[in-house]
Amino acid sequence: MRYLLILLFLLLAACAPRVATVPDVLAPPVAEGLEDQLLERLEANSQAFKSLVGMARVKVRQGDRSVSANQVVFVEKPARLRAETLNPFGFGSPVLLLATDGRDLSVLVPREATFYSGPASYRNLQRFTRMPLQISDLVAILLYQVPLIPHDERTLTANSAGWYMLKLFGKEGRRQELIFNWELQLTSAEYYRGDKALLKVSYDQFNPEAGYFPELAFLEVPPEDAEASVEFSDIELNVSIPQERFSLSPPAGYVERAIP
Repeated sequence: MRYLLILLFLLLAACAPRVATVPDVLAPPVAEGLEDQLLERLEANSQAFKSLVGMARVKVRQGDRSVSANQVVFVEKPARLRAETLNPFGFGSPVLLLATDGRDLSVLVPREATFYSGPASYRNLQRFTRMPLQISDLVAILLYQVPLIPHDERTLTANSAGWYMLKLFGKEGRRQELIFNWELQLTSAEYYRGDKALLKVSYDQFNPEAGYFPELAFLEVPPEDAEASVEFSDIELNVSIPQERFSLSPPAGYVERAIP
C-alpha cells in the first residue's frame, strides 16, 4: 500500500502543470562580532531591571502536585523577594505571605495563625516556592537576567525559523544554550551537564511600554520534575521598595516555628 501511494504521487506530479517553486528560507548569516553583541545584550539586560512591583499569576507543578495562585510581588536585586498569595475568592486576608532579604526567610500563614522563620537557604526556600533555586538566582531570572556559566569556549549558529543559538561550554561537561530572536531578545536559556538538562528558562510577552520587559517567564527543572510559570501584570519597574517589605514579624497570638 505504501509503495502504491508513492507511485500515485509520482504519477500525479508528472501530470501536474509546472509551477515556480518557493525556495527554502535560508538562515541569516552570522555577522562578525555578533557573539560579543549578544553577550553585551545580556549584560544590558542584567543592568536594565533592578526591581519590580506588581501582580503575578503563578502556576507551579512538582510531580503530580500542582498549584496556581494570584500574588502581589515585590522583587529587588540582588536577593530580595516578597510574595503575598491572595485569597482565591478575591477578598479577605492573604492565605500566605513570604518575605526574604536574602539572608533570613519569614512566612506567615494567617489561616493557621503560624509564623515560620529561618535562614533563606536553598532548601528552605524550596519548601514554599517548590522551585529548587537559590534566592539570588530566582530574583535574577524574574528580572530578566539569566546567570551565565563560566566558559572558555562558545559557538553561535542561526536558524531559518528565526532565532540565534549561542552555546557556552564550561568545565566538567557544563553547557548553556541561549536562544535569541531576530530582534536579539533573549527568549530562552537552558543549562546542561553532559546530555542532562538541569534548568530551562524561557521568556515571552515582551512589553514595549516597559522597555521590552518579558511579562511571562517559564521555568523547568527536569531533575526535580518541577516547572513554574509567572505571568506579570500591572507592573512597575525600577521602583524604590522600602526594605521593611522584605521581612515579616509574628502578629500577636501567632505560633512561632523555626523552618528546619
